[in-house]
Amino acid sequence: MKSTKALTGIVAAVIIIGVLFFQFINHSGPFQNGGSKSASGPSETEKVHVDRVVDGDTLIGSNNKEQNIKIRLIGIDTPETVKPNTPVQPYGKEASDYSKKELSNKDVYLEYDKEAEDQYGRKLAYVWLDKKTMFNEILVRKGLAREKYFAPNGKYRTDFEKAEEEAKNDKLNIWS
Repeated sequence: MKSTKALTGIVAAVIIIGVLFFQFINHSGPFQNGGSKSASGPSETEKVHVDRVVDGDTLIGSNNKEQNIKIRLIGIDTPETVKPNTPVQPYGKEASDYSKKELSNKDVYLEYDKEAEDQYGRKLAYVWLDKKTMFNEILVRKGLAREKYFAPNGKYRTDFEKAEEEAKNDKLNIWS
């Protein structure tokens, strides 16, 4: 009788722990750390599925609440490929192709800065692949984008400036 009660108690404890763990992994996103910005990544993010890449720095995504979310990467500028009345700029296709290869049909995490939307209704965001990898910075580091500050969104400006300097020194892509 005692062993049956003990076994029932252990099974109940395992079930409770399992339920709590399942709730934790489903309700606390991969970057939530008490609301404070950690040195290793963003503090708050929104998970979005990338449905389409428009060009190197513009995406179309969706989440549980919204479809056709237009997203513009903050702090950078890739050469133009689809801007009306503008020729395709050098390394624009490479930047666009790289973004398509890395982001199409994948889940990413958007981090916003002081201004979350531009005058065209696009969400302005830092795009994180995981809690330590920001896509905006990768584009700059690979010489596929320039650092471009648009006030007031400058949270990672220094990081982008450093990445751009490295790309220039290494004569990568737009800096070749």
